[in-house]
Amino acid sequence: MCGLPEWFGRNLDAWSDTIETRGISEVIDSHDILIVHVDRRSLFGGDRQEGHVLVGIFDGEQNRLVVHGMA
Repeated sequence: MCGLPEWFGRNLDAWSDTIETRGISEVIDSHDILIVHVDRRSLFGGDRQEGHVLVGIFDGEQNRLVVHGMA
């Protein structure tokens, strides 16, 4: 879906590298702005540290995270 290569890491550091430095996915790189929509359940439910880390990766300008269902 995002055009990530097989060798791509499956962690937040790898995702951060992809959206900040670009050059890893032609699909992502072909757009000026990346907007990711997620639901608040699961990773964003409660007070999970991983959710807070993921939110911090997005700069709000070149890449944005939109969390739906937040109170």
